[in-house]
Amino acid sequence: MELVQKYLSEYDYNEIHGIVVNGNCEKCYQTVMNLDLSKSSIIAVLFFLRGLPFSQPRFLEFTKSMNFTLLEEAPYTGFIYGFWGKEFKAQVVRDVNEFVNTTKDYQAKVVWSFQFKQIKEHECKVITETRVKCLTRRARILFSLYWFFIQPFSALIRMEMLKLVKKGVIKGNA
Repeated sequence: MELVQKYLSEYDYNEIHGIVVNGNCEKCYQTVMNLDLSKSSIIAVLFFLRGLPFSQPRFLEFTKSMNFTLLEEAPYTGFIYGFWGKEFKAQVVRDVNEFVNTTKDYQAKVVWSFQFKQIKEHECKVITETRVKCLTRRARILFSLYWFFIQPFSALIRMEMLKLVKKGVIKGNA
């Protein structure tokens, strides 16, 4: 079972992007984990415009600064982050089982995954997916308005990240 399905099988919104990289899954995985988001001026500008912190441009530090919680990691196959949404702010997941099985007192559950699928001996497909489950009617209405405006830029950020992965694997660094 894919990690994204395991942690959020029912959702209201999702976005999937992928890229084929000339390299194996291990190298692609390590490249994502060490990715320097500041190497994309597009990402830097969009983060600035959205008011997102960019003082920690490395992928792992960025996810921590955003309160994303690593829910599960399967080295060289995939990993998934999650967070609770409350008043449009990411809240740390304290209990993974609770995240999967309850709705608690939050407005949304959000997961963000990366998958790495070996296509050929030296070809890996890197896929990123985000899923959002709105837990209240009010959250669904507000998020639909937010998503209408932010989705194209969210997509652009993810596509830029995938391009950085491809470049990093080709150059041998992130």
